[in-house]
Amino acid sequence: MLFGIGSFLLIVALGLRLTFGRYLNHLKEDQKKLSAETLKGYFNWLGDWGKSYLKLSRWDKSLDYFISWGQKSYRGWTVWIFYALALSYLYLSLSGLFFAWFISRGLFGFPLLLHVACGGLFAVSLMAVLFLKARIYLPLSGGEGSKGAPEVAPGFYCLALNRYLPQIYFQAASFWLFVLAGFFLILSTLGSMLPYFNFPAQILFFNLHRWSAVVSILAAMLALDVIIIKPGQAG
Repeated sequence: MLFGIGSFLLIVALGLRLTFGRYLNHLKEDQKKLSAETLKGYFNWLGDWGKSYLKLSRWDKSLDYFISWGQKSYRGWTVWIFYALALSYLYLSLSGLFFAWFISRGLFGFPLLLHVACGGLFAVSLMAVLFLKARIYLPLSGGEGSKGAPEVAPGFYCLALNRYLPQIYFQAASFWLFVLAGFFLILSTLGSMLPYFNFPAQILFFNLHRWSAVVSILAAMLALDVIIIKPGQAG
C-alpha cells in the first residue's frame, strides 16, 4: 500500500512539474509566474495535449520522432542497443507498475517470466549504453545538447528562482541516476535469485528492487524531458 501510493505520487508529481516547465516555455518572460491564471492555462494546455494522444496519428508522430532521435544519437548498428534498452525498459516499468498498483499478489505467471527475460536484456543493453555514452554525460563534456541543434530554451526553467538552470547538469543527473538505479535493480534481482541469503535479506532485496525501479522511472522521465524531447516542444 505504502509503495503503491508513494510511487504513484512521486511519478505524478514529477510528470506535472516537467509538463508545467514545458508550458512555461511557451509563455513570455513576464507571464512566467505562479498564479491562478497560469495554472488555469496550464491545465487547459495539459488537457489539450492529453487529448491529442487519442489520435493514432499523434502516436505515429511520437514514435517516428523517437526512432529518428535514436538514429541521430547512436551510429550504425548501435542504435539497436538503444532500441533494446528502451523496449525492454518499457515493458519492465509498465508491468512492474501495473501489478504493483492494481494486483495485490504482484507479478506472477507469464508476465513475471517475460519480466525476468526483459530484465536480462535491459542489463546487457544498459551496460552497452554506459560504454557508449558515459563520456558524453559527464557534466564538463557539455551533454547531449553540445552535439545537436541549438536549443530553444537556455536550460531548465526554475520557477522559484525565476531563471533557467544549465540543462547539461540535468542531462548528466538523469543519465547517471538512471544508470545507478539500473545497477541496484540488477544487483537486487541477482541477490534474490541466489540461495545464500535468508528471508529477511530477500525482503530487503525485494524492497530495494521496487524503490530502485521508481527512481529509475523518475530518472527516465527527466531524461525524456531534458535529453530526448526538444526544448520548447510539447512532446
